[in-house]
Amino acid sequence: MSGIAVVDQPDADRVVVWHVSVGDGLESTMAGAWVLPADDEWIEQLLIGRLLVTTDAAAGRFGVGADARALAAAVQGEVDALDRAFTAHLATLPSSRRQLVRPRWPRVPGEATPTTAGDPVASGALTLARWLSDLLVAWGKVEGLRLARPFLEAHGGAAARTYPPGWPGSVETTGAAA
Repeated sequence: MSGIAVVDQPDADRVVVWHVSVGDGLESTMAGAWVLPADDEWIEQLLIGRLLVTTDAAAGRFGVGADARALAAAVQGEVDALDRAFTAHLATLPSSRRQLVRPRWPRVPGEATPTTAGDPVASGALTLARWLSDLLVAWGKVEGLRLARPFLEAHGGAAARTYPPGWPGSVETTGAAA
């Protein structure tokens, strides 16, 4: 299992970190949240070894990080590619076997839904973390549907992929705060 750290700095005095876990069979990907003073030494520890996704407010201090919109596009792109692969496979079958049922691909949320946290200062990070969580849950379902059909294994391999191809791209898993 690996993880993502969503980071927001809603004001000069505080930093919000929200962990999103990534892994097979997780019931919940939301793993923990912290609201800390901006100079707290624990911030760096919360980021180490995790893929960073930052809000615009935190990007100046922590870097841009991986792009949630790119994740949404990558998941939707894989759904589209897999659906085309399914259609192509169906066309190769004799007419007597063309009753294969098309997979019910999950809905891929293209935008974050604003969410209010118990502590309003954490709402920006929560909104982004929930969107990432929803995208990763959808991705897990896509991979499950892909792997349940041997003819789709050629599109991505025989093992479940943690992230869709191209995401997070060249962004490193770091965690060192600037």
